Parts: sequence; structure tokens; C-alpha cells
Amino acid sequence: MSRSRDQKPTGKRDTYHHGDLRRALLEAGRDVLAERGVDGLSLREVARRAHVSQAAPYHHFADKAELVSAIVQRGFDDFVSALTAGAEEAGESALARLTAMGLRYVRFAVDQPEVFRLMFRPELRQVEPGPAADAMEAAGLASYQVFRDAVKAAIREGSVQGQVDDVALAAWSIVHGLATILVDGPVGMGDRSPDELATVVLLALGAGIASGRLP
Repeated sequence: MSRSRDQKPTGKRDTYHHGDLRRALLEAGRDVLAERGVDGLSLREVARRAHVSQAAPYHHFADKAELVSAIVQRGFDDFVSALTAGAEEAGESALARLTAMGLRYVRFAVDQPEVFRLMFRPELRQVEPGPAADAMEAAGLASYQVFRDAVKAAIREGSVQGQVDDVALAAWSIVHGLATILVDGPVGMGDRSPDELATVVLLALGAGIASGRLP
């Protein structure tokens, strides 16, 4: 018997639950992004990678802009999780927790350079102002707040001196600067690993903020 026009195939990939399909599409999108960059990202290619119909992504994303927004938001979620995990592993010292977060920051950038670029370089996203862009901005601000809270805890502990916003900006600028250099260059870093370089920078930063010598 031939299948009617209203019936759908019953293959394995058609058994995705609603949430599972979106997650599968996001994972496929991140794979495409890592291999081809944002210019090579498309709903058609994401559908192919996820082994679903070309129409399937449109159940979750109206267009490429919404897909990019979702990837960026997921990136910030993973970023916050990485920072938090680093802090938790560092123990009770607020300064040690802040330093560990800085190391995780750099690792995240090196491990996921294309996602990192999208997260912090809005000009690459090709997303017009609107809800999708607003959602990405909110996710970015939430991640910065985690970093700021860690600075605030170190100041409260007495291991760091200065105003919260001033120290947070200085710390973020230094860590983000190193992460960007490692991702985009062009400055050569020799044979030292990203972790070694991050440790050098973070020790210098820690000495500065602990002594209150930041401007």
C-alpha cells in the first residue's frame, strides 16, 4: 500500500521528542559552526547533519538568525557552567575561585573558538536588532554578572582591594584579551600551552588586584 501524503516516514530519526529535536539541531549547528564558521551555517545544512527533513528546523527556528541566537545563548550557558565548575574546584578562597574562573574562561575560548567569537563579536552574528539579539545580550550580561559576583566575593573576603566594577572590568579585560589573542592571534606564544599562559597572566593579575595597585 502506498503511503498517503499526510503520513510521515517512521525512521529512527523521526522519533525525536520536541525538546530532543531542538537539542539535536543545536548540536548539529555547533558542529557546522566549528567546521565552516558562521558563513557556512544554514538551516538546510543543520537539517542534513541532524538527519531530519529540511522543514524540521523551522519548527524551532524561524530563520538562521534565530538558530545563531540559540547557539550563542547555549554558548553562554556552557560558559557559565565552566566558570562555576572552575570556582567550585578551587575551594573556599574567593581569590582562588576567581583565578580558577579566569583559567576556565581561557580554556573555553581555546576549546570552542567559533562559539566564543559569536558570543563576543556581534558583528559576526548577522542578526538584526530584535528579540533574538536581545536574548543574546541578556545571556552575555548574565555571564558577566557571574564574574562580577566572584570579584565582589574576593573584595568582601579582603583578598582583593578596590571598587567592584573597576576590578571586574580590569580582570575581565585581561582574561578576555588573552583568550582573544589565543583564538585569533596573530601574536606568537611560543611552546607554552594556553593553560601555562593563562596561569602566568592570572598570577600577575592576582598580585595586582590583591595589592590594590590597579588604577
